[in-house]
Amino acid sequence: MKRFLKLAAVSALLFTLVSIPGAMPCHAFEPPGAKEQAEVDSANKELDGVYRDLMAKAEPEEKTALRDAQRAWIKWRDAEAMYIARHGGAVGGSALRVDYSEAELKLIKERIAVLKAYKSEAPKN
Repeated sequence: MKRFLKLAAVSALLFTLVSIPGAMPCHAFEPPGAKEQAEVDSANKELDGVYRDLMAKAEPEEKTALRDAQRAWIKWRDAEAMYIARHGGAVGGSALRVDYSEAELKLIKERIAVLKAYKSEAPKN
């Protein structure tokens, strides 16, 4: 019976601490690689915008060539990011996820610079 009362008292105390705002720190768990993935998502949005602007100004033949080039680049980016992550020593799990995202971000930023250069060199319509 004493054991039950002790358990009930501890449970009541924990419940009270949890229910009082600020009594216990409440930090949301952020899995490894989440910050890096958010940066990749942001860079991809920028890349999409630059690509759309370039496509809007391109002639039909250029659009086809640019679309094909972009599709090929995406496949290359994925393979290259995996190589960079593995070459850096990551074998799996969260380390691979973080290294892959960092490599992907680097490659996306490089592609943004290339597309912006194409855009600046394009004839003005």
